[in-house]
Amino acid sequence: MASLLISERRLPRKQIGLSLIELMIALLLGTVLTLGVTQVFLGSSQTYRTSDAIAMLQENLRFSLSRLSRDARMAGHYGCLIGQPTEHLNTGSAAYNDELFNFERAVVGWDAPNTGLGNDHEVGAFVAGNGGWTNGEADTVPPVIANNAVQGSDILVLNGSVRASVTLADNPGQPANTIGTDGQTGIPQGTILVAIMGDCSGGDRFQKSNQATSSSITRGLGGSPGNTNDEELATHTDQSSVYTYRSTGYFVGIGAGGEPALFQVALEPGAADGNPIEIVSGVESLQLLYGVSQNERRAETYVPADQVDDWEDVVSVRFGLLMRSDDRILDEDNTRTFNLVGTEVDPGADRRARLVGAFTVGIRNRLE
Repeated sequence: MASLLISERRLPRKQIGLSLIELMIALLLGTVLTLGVTQVFLGSSQTYRTSDAIAMLQENLRFSLSRLSRDARMAGHYGCLIGQPTEHLNTGSAAYNDELFNFERAVVGWDAPNTGLGNDHEVGAFVAGNGGWTNGEADTVPPVIANNAVQGSDILVLNGSVRASVTLADNPGQPANTIGTDGQTGIPQGTILVAIMGDCSGGDRFQKSNQATSSSITRGLGGSPGNTNDEELATHTDQSSVYTYRSTGYFVGIGAGGEPALFQVALEPGAADGNPIEIVSGVESLQLLYGVSQNERRAETYVPADQVDDWEDVVSVRFGLLMRSDDRILDEDNTRTFNLVGTEVDPGADRRARLVGAFTVGIRNRLE
């Protein structure tokens, strides 16, 4: 009996729970799996952020190219007008700006210092104003642009017109220097207009002197720059067309949150008080070249603005845009430099993604 009890006591007990070694192995395997999953997640997250930033850059670049190319292509547009309209604006007024109102100038630009062909430019900090912009005709940069544009980027002004949404009626009629319309014009007082005759043989450019609620378009005295009284309007019929004169500036300024952005500003009289509007964020640099033609209606050479001797000879514009992402999404600093239509631009070392766009636009109304 005693021997039986002893043998029973020597039997191994049944194991309960994990040993220390097994627990350590389980923790190690769990850690490895967790690190693997974390690494996959971080990689996927980084890929998503990079792809999203590149997609945003591409979208902003496409929009910028579309906006600039459309407006540059239509610069100098005045409907079907053959030749030049009769000028009624008071060119002797202090408010008359030849850079903005000269009918022959579809395009006017200014070059930032040391950003021409073959130059190296470091972007540095974004500082608005005092950029030292120049062009070949020593034109003055419009103050609203000079005060808001950042140093190191070029400036562009495009002049032309768009068709006004008015229907003419009861023409020709009296009194003189008035074009009748069907109902209120909706065109503000002080707007510069181009009225073109139905057969496209001629037209008039003048400043509207009556109110937007009027059922006519009147050329009178007064206003800024105002009209002269030297010559009356042509005899317009109901088949004539009316265009609103437009002068629009483009430049790189400081946008929301201190980020660089492409701005546009209306420069013609009475245009929303001339307040610049941010249209595309992330535009770090804008560089421009101008296609000049002297003997043929095609660009013979491309030069920066400070080498353009006569803006009437410009028939095309070549744009270079450097876009950057808002966030620093790269794994390491980006130290690349970028060629923008002949200017080597160095944005400095950071972790932002960047994209370059370059395109050339022919000015239709200068190539015909």
